[in-house]
Amino acid sequence: MKSIRQKILVSFLSVAVAAAVLCGGMGIVMSYLSSVDMLQQNMETVSTQTAQRVSYQLQSYKFAVEALGMIPELSGTTTTTQQKKEILNQWVEHYGMMRGNILTGTGVSIFDGNNYSDREYFQQAIQGKTWFSTPTVSKITGELSIMVAAPLWRDGIMGGQVAGVVYLVPNETFLNDIMSDIKISENSGAYMIGKDGYTIADTVLESVATQNVEAEAQSDGSLAALAAIHARMRAGESGFGTYRINGVEKYIAFAPVEGTDSWSLAITAPISDFMDTTIQNIIIIAVLVVVVVVASVILATRIASSIGKPIQACVKRIELLREGDLSAPVPQFQRRDEIGTLSDATEHIVEVLKGLVEDVGYILGEIAQGNLNVHSRNPQHYVGEMKGVKDSMVQLVTELSDVMSQIHTAAEQVSAGAEQVSCGAQALAQGATEQASSVQELSATIADINHAAQRNEEAARVAQEKSNVAGGHVVTSNEKMIALKEAMADILKGHEEISQIIATIENIAFQTNILALNAAVEAARAGTAGKGFAVVADEVRSLASKSDQAAKQTKELIERSTVNVQRGSQLSIEVSEALTTTLEYADEAVKNMAQVTENIISETEAIHQVTEGTDQISNVVQTNSATAEESAAASEELSGQSVLMKSLIAKFTLRDCTEEHNGM
Repeated sequence: MKSIRQKILVSFLSVAVAAAVLCGGMGIVMSYLSSVDMLQQNMETVSTQTAQRVSYQLQSYKFAVEALGMIPELSGTTTTTQQKKEILNQWVEHYGMMRGNILTGTGVSIFDGNNYSDREYFQQAIQGKTWFSTPTVSKITGELSIMVAAPLWRDGIMGGQVAGVVYLVPNETFLNDIMSDIKISENSGAYMIGKDGYTIADTVLESVATQNVEAEAQSDGSLAALAAIHARMRAGESGFGTYRINGVEKYIAFAPVEGTDSWSLAITAPISDFMDTTIQNIIIIAVLVVVVVVASVILATRIASSIGKPIQACVKRIELLREGDLSAPVPQFQRRDEIGTLSDATEHIVEVLKGLVEDVGYILGEIAQGNLNVHSRNPQHYVGEMKGVKDSMVQLVTELSDVMSQIHTAAEQVSAGAEQVSCGAQALAQGATEQASSVQELSATIADINHAAQRNEEAARVAQEKSNVAGGHVVTSNEKMIALKEAMADILKGHEEISQIIATIENIAFQTNILALNAAVEAARAGTAGKGFAVVADEVRSLASKSDQAAKQTKELIERSTVNVQRGSQLSIEVSEALTTTLEYADEAVKNMAQVTENIISETEAIHQVTEGTDQISNVVQTNSATAEESAAASEELSGQSVLMKSLIAKFTLRDCTEEHNGM
């Protein structure tokens, strides 16, 4: 377990070191970030301003060549070539150009006769645009040059007809001179790239028109970061970044050149050029942090010792007190702060506890000897919360004395009550014996009733089964009568269909008789030739008459049968209704028999339960009888114990319970 001195020392040092390291670290980080932020802002501002400077320079050249293209004499046919050359030379000298040229509409120079129609600047200018060519090596002069071309307007009217192209060639190193003028640190540099990624301006001429970082990065992986920045430059972005080349970490700021064909300018500088001041600041902050930590260690050690040692001494004395040592000396610290107060409080605690222990020991000793009329000898030690201990002991003695008095009174009452209980228990035992005899007789009578009820239950069950069988037969008879009723209805329906058939036969016989009569008439008309046909007609008519007579007889028989069937159907209906009524009565009889059976079964179960209850009562009565005898014996024993209790209580010296509880 760590001491309070160690905890104070560790806590103070932790806070001091953490604060120093945090503040120092924040200072270092803020110093570094501030330097980087200022450098980024400075480089971005310089790159943007330089790009604007290049743009302004190019714009001045643009305005010069556009003005040259609007001179009417250069497009006129009356002006000689020499005059045009003189005008061009004056313009070149006035604007500080290297040279100039005038091209026809087909791209041929009017001065040297060379064809420049394949040049981009000619192709753009002939379409009415002012164009800056990317710095390239001239095919004519073999030197690095930039062409600023503009359309040559017919009669000097801008926006009219393009008669040809004029171009001026600025100083070949003007862009490189601008790059050389940019210095933001000792080893900084600036350069420009074109839309194809080639360098178009640099502090050294060797890299112009020959260096393409993005192409070189395909074979040299160390140039990947710079190649990615060049891709952003060609996309017209402006920004800030870092890259490593030849083992040197560098910052780069870039910005597009307005008014050009995707030209972009970049400014670079090694990070080491700007870190000297920052490193000095970091060293100073680190030294200050070390000084603060050392001072904190010294101060924390002194403070922890001045606080921890006195507290440790007091803690050791309190630990001895916890072990029951009330006689060891208390450490003294004559100080006017919390340490002095702690020392005084520790001494007072030891004195008070010692007095309390002695006083409590005295009181408990007196109580152990039977003296409940005891009082405290050191009441002044019971202060503050200790007053509760005093009050508790006073209440303990008072309550104990009161309880002893009540026990003495109760012992006398128990002795008197024990005699009464003994007499009552003997009378209860005698009554319980008589009650047990009566219960046994009652139990025998109920057992006979139970046997009779069981026989009634068996007879009721048999009657219920017979009534259920009879009801089932009635239901079967009713179902068969219903089937007979349906069969009679089908027979009656068949008679009706036969009547219809007989009517059809009568109709056929009637029609046959008519046809035979008509045939006889026709045969009579036919004379001799129809005699044979007349004989046949007579036979047919005879058969028709016989069929009609037979049909009538059959109809009479069927009508009589129909009457009998109808009467049988009516009788079956009446029998079915009677069976239905009988079935209802049988169903009610079965239900009533079931109810009777159920009631008899319930009564049998109730009688059985009464029998069991009577047996239990008999057992309880016998138990009560035995218990009453035991109670009588216990009462005598209780009376003897109450006498012994009174003799024990007589050994105590009791306090008067009406005494005021103001002290022990």
